[in-house]
Amino acid sequence: MKATNPSDGVLVDRYGRIARDLRVSLTDKCNLRCTYCMPAEGLPWLAGPQLLTDEEIVRLVGVAVQRLGVTEVRFTGGEPLIRAGLLDIVAAVAALEPRPRISLTTNGINLDRLAPALHAAGLDRVNVSLDTLDAERFTALTRRPRLDAVLAGLAGAAAAGLTPVKINSVLMRGVNDDEAPALLRFALAHGYELRFIEQMPLDAQHGWDRAAMVTADEILTSLRREFDLRADPAERGSAPAETWLVDGGPARV
Repeated sequence: MKATNPSDGVLVDRYGRIARDLRVSLTDKCNLRCTYCMPAEGLPWLAGPQLLTDEEIVRLVGVAVQRLGVTEVRFTGGEPLIRAGLLDIVAAVAALEPRPRISLTTNGINLDRLAPALHAAGLDRVNVSLDTLDAERFTALTRRPRLDAVLAGLAGAAAAGLTPVKINSVLMRGVNDDEAPALLRFALAHGYELRFIEQMPLDAQHGWDRAAMVTADEILTSLRREFDLRADPAERGSAPAETWLVDGGPARV
């Protein structure tokens, strides 16, 4: 990825694709210990001086938005909700001209409490990670009994206007690959948009195995036992996600 001539104001990769989205990790810390993300004991966290300050993050985002053509900023982690300066960062980014769209990817814990303030600060929407609706399975996957907190976070985000609320789900063979239809039923019932995402080989605990990955075709086959899925005719552009209309739409997965 490289910047073109400053007068062009865009970031273009060697395939000619223009980058409009910027992902900003606010912390490496997390209050869950998901089995596919980190070992049970956690990882050595970065020391404070190694992290960008709130002001440095806003300055970096400002350069991307005002000089490089970025139109959407997504805050991630670790778990971004545990960043002490999150509200101030969101408010400062929302005050930029031109104003970017601002989203946040979270595990949902404490989102019900923070959602109104985040919306007031300028956050537009959230993606919430949720891989299972079974409490025991959730505890086994995350090593924390916090499913109720995540469900409350989803409801709180919707009530605060952080819409569309999107759910990110990772399916793993022999673990939760039977839950695709149940997750979609849940999303449809609450007006959320479900997104199945691939398990990333973060592999701090050396547990990533390609053979354990669930393919898109397998997910589609599972969902089509209960739902009519048609390819979304909307222009996809350079987005990696492939969306499908559920039972004629407007709901998508």
